[in-house]
Amino acid sequence: MVALRVPTIPNSPLESAEHPQASGQIQLRQNTVLDFVENAAFDPDLAVYDDNYQNSQAHSAQFLAHMRAVLELLKARFPRGSRLVEVGCGKGDFVALAEADGHFEVSGYDATYEGDHPRIVKRYLTSADRLDADLVVMRHVLEHIPQPHGFLAMIQQVFGTGSVYIEVPSHDWIVENQAFFDITYEHVNYFSQAALRRLFDDADAQAGLLFGDQYQYILADIAKLSDAFPAAYAGEAWRMLDFDELFPQLRERIHALDASAGVQGKVYLWGAATKGCMFLVHCMRHGKLVDKLGFAVDINPRKCGKFLPGSLVPIKSKEDLFAVATDADLLLVANPNYADEIRLALREQGLERLRVEVL
Repeated sequence: MVALRVPTIPNSPLESAEHPQASGQIQLRQNTVLDFVENAAFDPDLAVYDDNYQNSQAHSAQFLAHMRAVLELLKARFPRGSRLVEVGCGKGDFVALAEADGHFEVSGYDATYEGDHPRIVKRYLTSADRLDADLVVMRHVLEHIPQPHGFLAMIQQVFGTGSVYIEVPSHDWIVENQAFFDITYEHVNYFSQAALRRLFDDADAQAGLLFGDQYQYILADIAKLSDAFPAAYAGEAWRMLDFDELFPQLRERIHALDASAGVQGKVYLWGAATKGCMFLVHCMRHGKLVDKLGFAVDINPRKCGKFLPGSLVPIKSKEDLFAVATDADLLLVANPNYADEIRLALREQGLERLRVEVL
């Protein structure tokens, strides 16, 4: 099985097409006891998160609605005045939302934070920290950290007691929907629903699906980490996975989209984050679509004017798309959850006849 070579950080757009970029290998393996998948070729030294890391999705009304739903879920479980600490708070979007709501006493930690919020500390936690919290929140953090059970043990050491809310992508959804573009270097871990539950030995843990089933969560007692997970992880029940066997529809889907694009007009891609970046990486593998692409669109202004890693496709604003798109063009939408939001924006611009394909 040949390892895939891919950009290491799809959410760190390049300043120019000539800008140096790092690449790493993806070689998936599955623990058959845990139903847990990881990238066996992951090198943490290649996954560098700095001020250029742009993973905020809060510019989307759809994603804001998702964050509000998470906040309401947590408010239903914890009384007003509870202390909430978000570990890996990114650009502080959820911290700001929770603070404005007023239900929780909120703080956050993240080395990639940009801003001057007094309750957000621009660093990572270490095993030397000792903090108090009723609720620790980790939204889209655990998929980035090798041996996640070890990181959770450190979190347990830091906080001692309390609950932890973990939100990660659902590997079940990725495979069932053949979302091959959701396999990315910066995500070393891929959790099935069963694997996420197996991190804890907590019969009272609450778990479920979110965001059109793309995401999953667990809300558990941080003191009830499972001993079985690290034991199984250290065992020999691993098997290597072939990427193209895991995603048998990949080639057919890319070739079909290339044929749909035809020879008239341009192709545009809405979504210059992980899905969009990795989709184009696989298009390059198959020699399709990239040469027909005008540019990628993103509503995060920090990405516009830059370039996608790997494909070097320029990233522009939705206004740029509205100015040049014609009925002969094809718009690819990277995330199905945003399709309705995007179609509404197109109708408002008189572009309802623009062909739209959702990946």
